[in-house]
Amino acid sequence: MAREKILDLANKISRTKRGSKTEIKPEYPEYQILDPIVTDEMADVALQVEFRKPQTAEEIAARCGKSVEETTKLLWDLAYAGVTVVNKIDGVDKFWHEVWVPGHMEMIVNNKENVRKHPEVARAFDAYGKRRGPMAAGNFPIGTGAMRVIPIQRAIEGGTRHITAEEVDRYIHEAKLISVSDCSCRTSREVMGEGCGHLKEDMCIQLDHAAEYYIRTGRARQITKEEALEIMRRAEDNGLMHSIPNLDGPGHTHAICNCCGCGCFSNRIANMYNNPDMVRSNFIAQVDAEKCVACGECVENCPSNAAKLGQKICTTEAERKKVNRVLPYDTEWGPEHWNPDYRTNKKVVEDTGSSPCKAGCPAHIAVQGYIKLASQGRYMEALELIKKENPFPAVCGRICPRKCESQCTRGDLDDPVAVDEIKKFIAEKDLHAETRFIPQKRHEYGNKIAVIGAGPAGLSCAYYLALDGYRVTVFEKEQKLGGMLTFGIPAYRLEKDVIDAEIDILRHLGVEFKTGVEVGKDVTIPELRKQG
Repeated sequence: MAREKILDLANKISRTKRGSKTEIKPEYPEYQILDPIVTDEMADVALQVEFRKPQTAEEIAARCGKSVEETTKLLWDLAYAGVTVVNKIDGVDKFWHEVWVPGHMEMIVNNKENVRKHPEVARAFDAYGKRRGPMAAGNFPIGTGAMRVIPIQRAIEGGTRHITAEEVDRYIHEAKLISVSDCSCRTSREVMGEGCGHLKEDMCIQLDHAAEYYIRTGRARQITKEEALEIMRRAEDNGLMHSIPNLDGPGHTHAICNCCGCGCFSNRIANMYNNPDMVRSNFIAQVDAEKCVACGECVENCPSNAAKLGQKICTTEAERKKVNRVLPYDTEWGPEHWNPDYRTNKKVVEDTGSSPCKAGCPAHIAVQGYIKLASQGRYMEALELIKKENPFPAVCGRICPRKCESQCTRGDLDDPVAVDEIKKFIAEKDLHAETRFIPQKRHEYGNKIAVIGAGPAGLSCAYYLALDGYRVTVFEKEQKLGGMLTFGIPAYRLEKDVIDAEIDILRHLGVEFKTGVEVGKDVTIPELRKQG
């Protein structure tokens, strides 16, 4: 049965009236996110708190009929829960309500106790986006969406800046108080079993009044300007997009989010309902035809799916195809225009297509990209591009079935490009280099993970987990590493020292190997779990 006081509170925060066409009902996420965390006594006090009008406990107590002492306690309970904001103003604590998003819903999910005890609050946060997303389509005037995108600063040269007020470090340097918390959006998706693997811990930065609230309620820790800039750098290295709430007016913000396209609220809703006005920017992306090698990395990493392979935008004589894009503010916007499964149904290739060699490669390596880099003598960059999808190019250069070459259209003219030999050549240069290429770790999670088996699959798994910052231990029942690479392929096809050299890179990344240990016999899964 619905609780009347919680319904009243959900409508108050939503600024809707009970009985009206827009009223909040018990089945709505606005009610469902409050129901498990707000008692009736808390609701009595919360109903006297005003929207963006800070008031003292004494002022609120006078209206709710409770003592100042009891009102103060309940206000702090509400603040810890995420249902009111508190700041010290003129030396006195004052409380007020905010909007749902960006606002109370993030605050509620950022309380780890809320999410641990009541995972339904995470589901309500997601459901709110799905309820409001269709309503928002076409209703945001251009440039006034929920979030505003700030580009990765290191990708912007001096001559291409349009509005210096949107440089990230400006907000950080002007802030008097800074804090950092976990990402509430990725937290909610993780609770729902739909985590995306992007950085979650210490990724959302709060400034000034928001930082004060987050620090005082235990949601965040205070950080220095230098720490904030380092977090921004780490976010950029991991392909995350800086964005700020578009609620504070030009040149101001209370937070800097580091967003992905698969987990973050605004990007997710924009992609799900094909509503580009949900997330806006004063910048546009440009392709440098001199530097582009058509590797497709920009397409795969763009959070808003703005670029697609096959557009020919990187050629010196670009094929200009007029795109008549249907947008929500100039047409009826129903389910036929939505893409609710955008995470698995993300169209990244135009009908003009991608390179057949990349499509034919089982590892989907950007073949045309590393060949272009190698042709320019940029061998280290070529190796880095290969290793994004294949950790053992020296091995594959010797035993690869060369499906890319069977798809190469050059073969229709004479012979296919010797793709595998080029890959082997690039890998050989690294094998014999004085200093070998060690990929940079994206972050440091520190969590321990056990991988069973040191064959090609186990080694590949360990490689990418190590890059993500996990502490990996590989258990192998044989005395030698490599699995079928070592025991199944003769040395005249694949030299053993090449296998060892490739595995050495994993050791440099911190991977630990335990040979002669059979999991299930010498050590059990429960025993491994006890070790953390």
